[in-house]
Amino acid sequence: MRPAADSPTFATAGRAPGIYQSHDPVVLPAMSIADTRAAGMVGLTQRGPMNVPVRVSSWDEFVEIYGATDRHYLTASAYGYFRNGGQALWVVRVAHVPPVDAPATTTGVEYAACAEHLQLDRWKKPTLIVRALDEGTWGNQIWFRCVHQVGAQALLTRDIDVGAGEAHVSTTRGFEVGALVKIYDREHADFAVLTEVGDKVLRWSSATPIGRKHKAAAPTQVEVVEFELHVALRDRREVFKGLQLSPTSRAYAPRVVAARSRLIRVVDLASTSPVPHNLPEALPLTRLAGGRDGVDAVTPEDFIGIDLGPGQRRGLLALAAEDEVTQLACPDAMGFCEREPGPGGELRAQRVQDQLVSVCELGKDKFAILDIPPSRDIDYVRRWRRRTDSSYAAYYWPWLRVTGPTGEVRQLPPSGLMAGVYATRDGEGVHCAPANVAIVDAEDVVLRLTEDHIGQLNGDAVNTFRLQRGVRPWGTRTAASDPAWRYINVRRLFIMLRRSIEAGFTWITFEPNDARTWESVRSRTVTFLTDLHQRGMLAGGNPEQAFFVRCDDQTNSPEDVEAGRLTCEIGVAPVQPAEFILISLTQQMGATSAG
Repeated sequence: MRPAADSPTFATAGRAPGIYQSHDPVVLPAMSIADTRAAGMVGLTQRGPMNVPVRVSSWDEFVEIYGATDRHYLTASAYGYFRNGGQALWVVRVAHVPPVDAPATTTGVEYAACAEHLQLDRWKKPTLIVRALDEGTWGNQIWFRCVHQVGAQALLTRDIDVGAGEAHVSTTRGFEVGALVKIYDREHADFAVLTEVGDKVLRWSSATPIGRKHKAAAPTQVEVVEFELHVALRDRREVFKGLQLSPTSRAYAPRVVAARSRLIRVVDLASTSPVPHNLPEALPLTRLAGGRDGVDAVTPEDFIGIDLGPGQRRGLLALAAEDEVTQLACPDAMGFCEREPGPGGELRAQRVQDQLVSVCELGKDKFAILDIPPSRDIDYVRRWRRRTDSSYAAYYWPWLRVTGPTGEVRQLPPSGLMAGVYATRDGEGVHCAPANVAIVDAEDVVLRLTEDHIGQLNGDAVNTFRLQRGVRPWGTRTAASDPAWRYINVRRLFIMLRRSIEAGFTWITFEPNDARTWESVRSRTVTFLTDLHQRGMLAGGNPEQAFFVRCDDQTNSPEDVEAGRLTCEIGVAPVQPAEFILISLTQQMGATSAG
């Protein structure tokens, strides 16, 4: 057997030229700090895919997908998120839609719906549905027209008998499989859908038979029959040329439109009219109709959604399945309090917020940023906060006066902007408290608070804002009653640790559960935590005071090994924020000295 090329006994002298096996040692990737900057928002938008999490990386991308509207809070919150340093935002658009188990034909004026137009063919039978890309009244502003056109042309070079399945032509340039062709002379015309294009030969199936004899000397023309769709929405134009209705064609209309259009989709109704009468009739400019937003009857269940597994998720529960998301916000939950003032609307908003907290508590890898309805009653605000006892959530109040994307100033729940502040501070390290940072575009607070009120609310873990060189968040407390989890940055530090360790330990699965693996786990973890300590994320003057790691035969008993469990015990000392700064002033009175 040939020795390996990296073997100490391997030598090139005296060996035949050839290929020799080489073994590279397996190097495990180093543990890295998990990214905790990505946020997720659920809410109401002008347009966009319904109940599908979509990742956007900029305000321009958000507008391209979801449009811009001032009817709800999500649009302005997304703008504030990116303006305040956010880089990755997952968005789930919700509206009132039929239940998942409802028949496909379920309709109702309260449900969101796409604007559409039923297109008839030349025999007045339904052949296409031209439909807006997404649900909403925005689609009612889409105009389109249908135009018939002639494509590639050629001359017949051999006669065709009745029932023939092929034609010899002068050229096949521009002819493709699936194209509808017209074969005609001065007196007669036949139509066929091509199934094969050869070297100056066109073939079709018996599904579109030739009913007449055509002579090459007539002369007989062969040309492609196609149609175009012209679509417009304000200053946006889309043109789709060379369309066909055969699914075998590369220019099959539903497929081409789905791949290229940002405005519409086309549904083929498979008209029973024979070719060419199944083609959509030519239309002048026609506007789509019937689009509905589905926001007036929206319910907490529409926001919360369902989780029946991959491909069957909706609302917040669809967003919860996205691993990258570490902050959750739902500013549009406050809309319930506006649409239904009083206990009814408050209970609906609280239902959504409770589910936000529940998602974070169950997964233990996300953090909820919550709003409180606008009010001038401090006790009302404190009561709203006391409903929740969780270290995976934080409340912010009062609302902010914010400059929006069009330059107007409006009142806005702070959760979306705070998600951007979280992302900005995470650039310095997740251990840095998301506070005392000037909020971009925040002009003022809706209600200015006294120092006494700020102190009372801080004691109740309501994070407020202070006007000091701009509007700045002036609190960093979670909604937990446990003092150990009082601070936002402490909880989020542990969220980062959980994500980092889970990602860094994936290689362990199916490794031998023995002392060598235990030592590898321990040493890699120590290296990672030492790096965190050097970055200032952990307290203590040295690594021994900052953390401990145990992974040996004491943490892994024979019973654990037999059951296939590997246990590594990790303890860390997180850095606490300086919440109260005490300054002592001493004045020393002058004294005379004898001289």
